[in-house]
Amino acid sequence: IGVAARGCCVGWDQTLTVFLGLWSLLSQQGWPKQHAWDLQVIDAYRDHIKGESIYQMLSQAITATHTVHAVLGTAEFFEFALKNPYSIQHTVTIEVDHPELSVILDPREWRHFKELTKSVTPVEEDMFHLRDDLKPQVYLRPSETVHIPFKYQTFSADPAVVAAQVGMGPRFEANESSHSLGKSGAKQTKLIQVSFQVSRGKPIALLRVKVEPQPHVVDQTFRFYHPELTFLKKTIRLPPWHTLPGTPVGVPGGQPEMFVRCSDPDIICETKSLGPGEPQDIFLKVAGGPSPQIKKFFVAIYMDTWLAAPVQIWQFYLHSLQRLDVSCTAGQLTRLSLLLRGTAAPRRVQAFTSHPQELEVDPNGAFLLPANGIQDLYIGVRPRRAGSRFIYLNLVDVESHQLVSSWLLCLSCRQPLISKVFEISLPAGGGKGCNKRITYTNPYPSPRLYFLCTNRPDLLQFKEDSFEVAGGEVYTIGLRFAPSQTVGEEEILIHINDHEDKNEETFCVKVLYQ
Repeated sequence: IGVAARGCCVGWDQTLTVFLGLWSLLSQQGWPKQHAWDLQVIDAYRDHIKGESIYQMLSQAITATHTVHAVLGTAEFFEFALKNPYSIQHTVTIEVDHPELSVILDPREWRHFKELTKSVTPVEEDMFHLRDDLKPQVYLRPSETVHIPFKYQTFSADPAVVAAQVGMGPRFEANESSHSLGKSGAKQTKLIQVSFQVSRGKPIALLRVKVEPQPHVVDQTFRFYHPELTFLKKTIRLPPWHTLPGTPVGVPGGQPEMFVRCSDPDIICETKSLGPGEPQDIFLKVAGGPSPQIKKFFVAIYMDTWLAAPVQIWQFYLHSLQRLDVSCTAGQLTRLSLLLRGTAAPRRVQAFTSHPQELEVDPNGAFLLPANGIQDLYIGVRPRRAGSRFIYLNLVDVESHQLVSSWLLCLSCRQPLISKVFEISLPAGGGKGCNKRITYTNPYPSPRLYFLCTNRPDLLQFKEDSFEVAGGEVYTIGLRFAPSQTVGEEEILIHINDHEDKNEETFCVKVLYQ
């Protein structure tokens, strides 16, 4: 011990000698004045934050925390026991810093949620009074304790969207231990502050609500394609209420009324009851964005007036496409060109269509779209049947799989003039096909090249898809009819087109399968 003590003394003497030498050097450089100034700054800072530190410590003593596991559209009910700590009566004002958390003011709604949650605390009629700024107030007698009912309900599916809408209201903490449904990365835990204040804004209690979003169920998915920058107006019929899963059995009064809420506040979503026994419809009015924007939203369907829990959640996608109106003839090729504008970076893109048998694209494979450049995409439309219909065309970056452009081709297709009609009978029920022949006369004095196509390639094949015939000569067209499994009549059109794929004549073959 003595040796250790002597060693410590020697070490301390050396440290003290070094410190005194350093102090002497700094003294010559004016360091003590700077040190005194730093100490004054530290003292001033301590005096400045002393009140805030004391306030934070007192706030922690009166703060309670409640955790809510929130699901889209489902109301989470809980009660907070508020006690007046003073020996005199007070009127307490309740302030909530987030619109999705609210105080239940209607005693009927309060009683409804207590029945759902099997809560045994009492319900007090006319307990709250609303100030001019719509903040609820409650009167408390000395040392009285009351239960304040709260309801948290969100209709926003993405927590990041909620943060952008409410601005600086709630604070967010990253929860790295869990992940949201269908997304990579941490889900967001939302913190909401509730303050119970007496006169002059003095808080007597603080409630910290911790909201943890949970994944929700999607019962149905709807996908709509619509021209860009226009309104989509859609009416969807609700299924019969007794067929919905989770609906109560033996509802008094017959058919209950249904209610709907949308996750996007900018979308008009409503339902109306047309009377007892009549079906109910959901009406949607959605503003489409520029192409190729895809708008996603949810609609929650309820069967109770207080919107406690949805019986179904529907998911909607609205694809905004560039509209292109095309007037064409069935069986005839109509050529168009689309102007492609390059993005900031060059892309390797390819065009894909919903009807490859009726819409041709050139180039038909992947090609390079230069940066900030302009290029034409040539398309050819050959509808197989007359009438109005839609064809979708997408331009996709084949490397990043991003959607570059989208078009909605609105076809108005007319029937060609039928010059001849043939009727034949074929056996039904399988077996081998049947060969037939028809003749065509070239009405021109010079030789012509013709191309053949049909609206039913599944039932008719040509011996040759093209033929050349001299002026005024007759050519025999070989037909091969495929067998049919069903009995009935089919109308098959044979289009005879010229070298530019314009329709010269159309024959109709009525096939009776018996």
